[in-house]
Amino acid sequence: MRHRKDFTSASTGIRTPQRIETPIRSDRCEHCGTILTEDPISMWEIVANTICGSVLLAVLVLAGFVAYRWIDRGALFENPIWHEPLEDWSR
Repeated sequence: MRHRKDFTSASTGIRTPQRIETPIRSDRCEHCGTILTEDPISMWEIVANTICGSVLLAVLVLAGFVAYRWIDRGALFENPIWHEPLEDWSR
């Protein structure tokens, strides 16, 4: 049998503030207990990330330019790999 609540008894739980415990921040993993520390990024890592990002951007721009020129030239659609022989169309 279901327990039926009326509006006043249901709304009393909403109106009364319940104390919510704020979780204590721990620097340990909750599964294995390893200490989790975040080391600040060194200057060498920042320089290496910047150089690698720049090289990656340059390679992607170059590849996009080459692909654009190749498609614009029409080489993509001029020589299809598969074509149906003309003599079979008349049968």
